[in-house]
Amino acid sequence: MLHKPTDRRRIKGEASRRLILQAAIACIATQGLSNTTLDRVAEGAGVSRALVIFHFKSKRGLLAEVLDFLGGRYTEGWDVAIAEGGASTMEKLLRLLDYDVGFASEHPEYLSTWYAFWGEANGNSLYHELSFPRDKRYADDVRRLLASLIEEGGYDQSNLTALRMGITAMLFGLWIEAHLNPSPDNYREGMAAVRLFCSNAFPKHQLPPAPARAI
Repeated sequence: MLHKPTDRRRIKGEASRRLILQAAIACIATQGLSNTTLDRVAEGAGVSRALVIFHFKSKRGLLAEVLDFLGGRYTEGWDVAIAEGGASTMEKLLRLLDYDVGFASEHPEYLSTWYAFWGEANGNSLYHELSFPRDKRYADDVRRLLASLIEEGGYDQSNLTALRMGITAMLFGLWIEAHLNPSPDNYREGMAAVRLFCSNAFPKHQLPPAPARAI
């Protein structure tokens, strides 16, 4: 069955939009936010500047779409990890942490793009505006699992905030390591650190075997 002309135009438009987004991510990852211009993105995508403006209106609009795309990619995997059933609380927590550490190792270009946003004032402001709700949700998911572990093991409930902050700091540290010193060992060594933290924080819980994962 042949596509209607409007369907073909829509499909072509979606394809060009994705192409421009990928070019923008590549430009931000290598040039930073300040040096990312609509002209450079258009050149990287092999399209006209007018087409970039047609899809995204402005540089700010393009950057907002980049954040939405990156956040959506991360959330997709997070949602899959948290929705999987048949696991203990510790297994669920480690599954989320495994996903986070693995994502950083698997997507260095995305990681560099996020750091560009965090490192420049305008990008940081836009990130706070658009991406913090997602970050809060991830933090709430981890906090809920930590609270359950504390209840299960009869641990000191006053340590909940410190445990959450410790895990957050460790994950950001592992992301920095993957960003500044990319290595095939980043994932393996990162998860070894995560598991050591969890075993020390929750000594009454038995950690499941580490999953086999090739990165």
